[in-house]
Amino acid sequence: MRRILDFLNDVSLRAYVRLQVFAAQEPVRLRASLTSLVLALAFFLPSLASADIADHIVTVGMVALPILVGESARRKVAPTE
Repeated sequence: MRRILDFLNDVSLRAYVRLQVFAAQEPVRLRASLTSLVLALAFFLPSLASADIADHIVTVGMVALPILVGESARRKVAPTE
């Protein structure tokens, strides 16, 4: 059991460090991803209650839009060191 806990601790620490490096190197992409995640939770979860296909299409559009705008803005921003 101890080996499993050590493995899970190691994986979580590696993921945390990779997230920190990603946030330092790609802040625009991280903000776009977090915005899309919040929009996905705000729009997709309530739309599951209804069977209306228009809600699902709007949800996909609203989640994809920040990612597309973030990628466009990322090209215009100088990379950080």
